[in-house]
Amino acid sequence: MKRQLYSELRTIYETTAADPHTYRLTIKMKDIVDGAVLEHAAETAMQRYPYFRVRLCTEKDRVYFEENTAPVPVIRAHRRVRLGSSETAGHLFAFSYWKNRIYIDVYHGLTDGGGIAPLIRTLLYYYCTFFYGETLSSEGIRLFDSAVMPEEWEDPALLPLPAKRSGLVTKWDRPALQLQEEGSLHMTEGSTVCNIRIPEKEFMRFSAANDGSPAAITALLLARTIHELHPDAEDPAVIAMCVNQRKALQAPYAHQSLVGDVRLPYLPQMYDMPFERQATCFRGMVMLQSDNDMVLDEIRDYQALMRQLEPLSFPERQSVCQENLKKLSACITATVSYVGKASLGDAESYIQEYEALPSTALPSTHVPLTIEISAVHGFFFMNFIQYFEEEDYIRAFIRQIRKNGIDYDVLNITEALWPKIELPPALQG
Repeated sequence: MKRQLYSELRTIYETTAADPHTYRLTIKMKDIVDGAVLEHAAETAMQRYPYFRVRLCTEKDRVYFEENTAPVPVIRAHRRVRLGSSETAGHLFAFSYWKNRIYIDVYHGLTDGGGIAPLIRTLLYYYCTFFYGETLSSEGIRLFDSAVMPEEWEDPALLPLPAKRSGLVTKWDRPALQLQEEGSLHMTEGSTVCNIRIPEKEFMRFSAANDGSPAAITALLLARTIHELHPDAEDPAVIAMCVNQRKALQAPYAHQSLVGDVRLPYLPQMYDMPFERQATCFRGMVMLQSDNDMVLDEIRDYQALMRQLEPLSFPERQSVCQENLKKLSACITATVSYVGKASLGDAESYIQEYEALPSTALPSTHVPLTIEISAVHGFFFMNFIQYFEEEDYIRAFIRQIRKNGIDYDVLNITEALWPKIELPPALQG
């Protein structure tokens, strides 16, 4: 089976050794993980997701996925893995475990957080069922013997789009404050993550009281953090907030990586506003830019890019995509991403923590600071991820949390071990 790619291509062409476009999901269980049970659960769950059992291949000027019949690896290790390599039998994602943690390593060219979420629910359903010997509710879980819907396979970005609506707003496309150019940051190849836990009810109450969603409020807290440290910067702090494109495409079951963004500039006229009014400004920007027509217009831009790349060689396509990446990065200071509640069903009672760690701040760009938000078992987990040594930003962000009376715990600060990726030789350039 060969499957020609479309939505995946920009990510593939942007990928480099330094910027692998991968992410690691970490699930801290209440008990030590049993490797044999996890392997059985993984084998069972993977029967339901054939579109993830693939390897990346090239042929002439085409990139495609082909079926990978090798078992998806289950590795007893805490270290980074190299996806697409012999270590993972060519698979673009892998399961690992160490002590009481389960790791799911994924290449963004395969899928995004929204696309992998159903698989995680299926995996944990079977793992907890097998390990604890209890009957869990299967509501909302795709069981191994349930039919795979055609809508899961289809790429909605390939479909014709309605005519462009007039009067759409323009996203921020001007220079943004660049942290690596301000002061004396010591940039690093890897990243450090500070995992902050906030009670879900507490943060939902605070967000609602300030006319915002958890993601938009987090973006505002981050913007205020950056402005506090760079009050005299010539360009504003611009926070990119990830947007799931499936809603606008009317494709809730699509497995492809379908992530866009809204851009939230923290402008001088906002500086002296009360927090609630600042939150209203951010909420308005989010509503305008995440409008279905705006998201579809972003898909039109992608389709135009694909037409531009069609006659080019692999190196030329990579050059175009990586140049676009640089232009986009210049408009963004930092990123916030939240894919929604994990909704793991009965398995949540066996889970202590859940976190997402990307190698990149967006699937389409690389900036030195991002916050990934997960929600499970009554808590929000904010992973504050930075590609520099200094601790000023995380301290200032926590001050913002405290200043606004939000209850929190700092769970750990550690190196973010997102996976590496090995591309086919034709794409290694």
